[in-house]
Amino acid sequence: MNQEFLRPRLVGRRFDEHSLPVDILKDFAALEEMLVEVAKRQYLAVNPDRVHSPKGFTKGLELHLTTVEPGSAIPVIALVFSTLFPSADADYFEQAKEQIVEAIAAADQGQPPVLPPELLRYFDRFGRGLREGEAMEFMRRTGQTASLTPATREHLLRASQAEQWTEEVTLKGRIPEIDQADHSFELELRDGTKLKAPLLELHLKTVLDAAVRYRDGTLVAIKGVIQRDRADRRKGFESVEHITPLDPLDIESRLEELAQLLEGWLDGKGRAPERAALLRLAQAFDEHYAPDLQLPYLYPTAEGGVQAEWTLGAWEVSLEIALPAMAAQYQALHLKTRESCELDLILTADDGKGWTALNAALKAVQEGQV
Repeated sequence: MNQEFLRPRLVGRRFDEHSLPVDILKDFAALEEMLVEVAKRQYLAVNPDRVHSPKGFTKGLELHLTTVEPGSAIPVIALVFSTLFPSADADYFEQAKEQIVEAIAAADQGQPPVLPPELLRYFDRFGRGLREGEAMEFMRRTGQTASLTPATREHLLRASQAEQWTEEVTLKGRIPEIDQADHSFELELRDGTKLKAPLLELHLKTVLDAAVRYRDGTLVAIKGVIQRDRADRRKGFESVEHITPLDPLDIESRLEELAQLLEGWLDGKGRAPERAALLRLAQAFDEHYAPDLQLPYLYPTAEGGVQAEWTLGAWEVSLEIALPAMAAQYQALHLKTRESCELDLILTADDGKGWTALNAALKAVQEGQV
C-alpha cells in the first residue's frame, strides 16, 4: 500500500510548464537517503537503550513519485509499503520529514538548523539541482512554508562544518592542457582560473579539438559537478556530464565579456553596461532568437547599451539595444541599391512580439525577400 508523504512545490522558469526536468529527480533520490538516516537517528533517540537501529529498519519503505500537479510543478511523493498495512517504522519517516523541513525553515530564516552536522551534509546532493531563482517549497506543520533555495542550501552546508561541498554548474572557458596519462584536462575560465576535470573517453575528441584551437580562443561549455570550499573558491570538477563546443559568436559568452567593462572604457567616457541588464538580454536571446538565423557580432555602445551587427549578403544590418529598457532600433541597408529598412522594437524577455518582428526581418533579409 502507499500513502501521500510529500508535496513540495518547485518554483522557477524550468517548472512553469508543470513538468519536472529529469535531472531534478536526483535530488529526491538524495532526499530518500537523508530521510532514512534521520529516521534511524530518531529511532535511537526514542530508544536510548539501543546502539543501532534494528536489522531491517525501514525495509519495504520507499518513496515513489506518483504524479506531478500544476502550480508551478508539484511532485506528489508517496511512501510505499511492501505490506498491506503501514510499517511501524513509518512514523519515524514522518518525524524525519518534519525535522528536515524545520532545518530548511531555520536556514531560510537565517537561524542555526537543529539537525546535527553529519546529517546536514546530505544537502550536498539534496538541493544541488536547483538553479539561481529556483526554490523547492515544503509545507510546515504550522502551515508556513520552508523554502530550499541555492542560498539556504549553502547556509545548511556551512552549518554542516564541511570543508567543501559540490554544486552543479555549466562553466565556459578554454582548454589549455590535457594529461592523457592522468585522464584529466584543465578548463581555463575568463578570469584565468584553471579547474582540473576528469577526461572520459566519450569526451576525448571534443577536448583534443578544443585544446588544439586554444590560441584561437575556442570556447567550450562544460556541464558537471564542481567542488567549492568554505572560502567560496572553486576547486575543480568532480564529474563532467557534457562538453559542448561553442560558436565563436556565442551570445552569452560575448555578453559575459561585455559585463567586464568598467566605467570610462572608451577613452574615459564610455558607460559600463549594467550586468543585470546584460543577463536579461542573454536570457531573452536564448528564449526568443530563432536558432536558424546567423548569430550577430556584439559590441558595447558608449551609452552603456549593446549593438548587434550582421552581414547578410549585400545587406548590412545593425540593432542598437538600449539598456536596461531593452528598446532597440533596427536598421538594414543594402550596400548597392542603398535601400533601407528601419524598425523600433522592444526586446524584453516577456514580450515576444518584438523578437518575432526581429526574427522575421532578419529572415527576410537572409533569404533575399526584402
